[in-house]
Amino acid sequence: MLVAFDLEGTLIDGEMFPELGKWFGNAILLNRITSQAMNGELVYEEALLRRLKIIQGLSIEKVRRVCLQLPLFKGAKETVKTLNELHCIPAIITGGFEIHANRVAGQLGIEYVYANKFIVKHGRVVSLRRPIVTPRFKANQLLKLARDLGIKRDNCVAVGDGANDIPMMERAGISIAFNAKECVREIADVVIKGDDLREILPYIIAHARLNS
Repeated sequence: MLVAFDLEGTLIDGEMFPELGKWFGNAILLNRITSQAMNGELVYEEALLRRLKIIQGLSIEKVRRVCLQLPLFKGAKETVKTLNELHCIPAIITGGFEIHANRVAGQLGIEYVYANKFIVKHGRVVSLRRPIVTPRFKANQLLKLARDLGIKRDNCVAVGDGANDIPMMERAGISIAFNAKECVREIADVVIKGDDLREILPYIIAHARLNS
């Protein structure tokens, strides 16, 4: 079984752009754009490029330090450990950035990571690499990874919290909204309103048994 996680707001308790705003200014603007994107009020790619323009020129090391301060959600380590013990394959498919996603993947023991990448020149953020990890990209990547691993679509799980996760969640065999926005809760098969990621495990186990 393939279990695809979003990163920020799902495995991580927080969002990179608003946190950068707290440290380097423009916190209100970055938080507003992020909230609009996660609620489906702005096209994700537009919101991403607008936020990137605001932080353009920041030191990549400062970005890295801010990312280090964003904590894992309660139960994240235990959840991924249990999934591995159950022979599930966890993955991160996120519109966030590799600078953050790769660190979390290393902490949790997740092999498959798909995320956006900064273009850095002279130690500063200048742009991002194409292709952009858009909502459509996330959905397509879930199916592609499943095909590559020989996993049926029904045996795919998608866990997310924001509007950009919806296409990926709609293509999975079971979708789980974790601490999610209303637009995500409305389409999800399972809704978890608590803040302990371990609460998703009984649903994944039950789905695995149903499709074994």
